[in-house]
Amino acid sequence: MHTNTVYGTWATYTRDALTPEATLEDALINAESEWRERIEETGAFEKMAEDYRDAINNALPDGVTLSGEQFYGPAYIKDYTWQEELDIAEIINSIDVQKIIDTHDPDR
Repeated sequence: MHTNTVYGTWATYTRDALTPEATLEDALINAESEWRERIEETGAFEKMAEDYRDAINNALPDGVTLSGEQFYGPAYIKDYTWQEELDIAEIINSIDVQKIIDTHDPDR
């Protein structure tokens, strides 16, 4: 078992959003208001947010996780499961948010 440490918050790796859900909301900001209401009423937003968090956690290397708004991982290099520099911002940006949105579109 190894010691974990905080690698930073969601806001550390994103420019404007404090949470993954806020990033998702930003992606939906220009959508029609009626459609945004439908995603709230149908529970689609919660499903989108859950899938977004799952996608991020699946993209992170073993031992690193997003929990709440914090990223946690091994405190010591000897416990890293990756070789190169860990770029959490790049991992976040690699997630196809639009695909997640489309998957849970209540109009589909």
